[in-house]
Amino acid sequence: MHRTLTVAALLSLAACTVERTPDDVLNPRDPSQVERRDAEQDVAIHVNAFLQALARGDRGQAVSAMSPLVDTYVMGVDGNEGRPRFGADGLAAAIAELEIPANSLPRTPDLRVQADPRRGTAWFAGFVEMFPASGGQPERVRMSGVFGRQEGEWRLMQIHISRPEAPPAPVAAPDSAATARDSSASNPDSVSAAAPPAGE
Repeated sequence: MHRTLTVAALLSLAACTVERTPDDVLNPRDPSQVERRDAEQDVAIHVNAFLQALARGDRGQAVSAMSPLVDTYVMGVDGNEGRPRFGADGLAAAIAELEIPANSLPRTPDLRVQADPRRGTAWFAGFVEMFPASGGQPERVRMSGVFGRQEGEWRLMQIHISRPEAPPAPVAAPDSAATARDSSASNPDSVSAAAPPAGE
């Protein structure tokens, strides 16, 4: 009986797929990993607070949530005719271009945040959907940006907001026979070249 159980256990282990344990699980107290994780959580809090304020229609609070610098570079969905915008006023102008429904529900299915605390930099990127609470079409935008840490606080240094482009409509493949007929009709010389007159 004991031998049967041992063999069964070995067969079960042979069928398992062993994956490498992540470093942060092996060393949960590694100071550098803890610092990176904390930094990424801090930046994610800024971004989520920004989106929640936008969803409430509170643009002033949305700007404050990102803590922009005076020279923060801002690119909005309309491009501002190619002229850059800067700082809190630039961010306020950029988000004013968005058509966010009142009392909307924000969704960020692919928000990514990465930080390098030693250099004091972090970046985020993601697709944002703002769904109207009453139903209807959401406002969809792409956002990406860079944060820098100054005096222990993460401050927005650059942000880019754009609307995702709709995929182009499929184009049917041209009919080769129709194309040949159209070409012959528009070029009479091609007929004589293909079939020379009799008697030559």
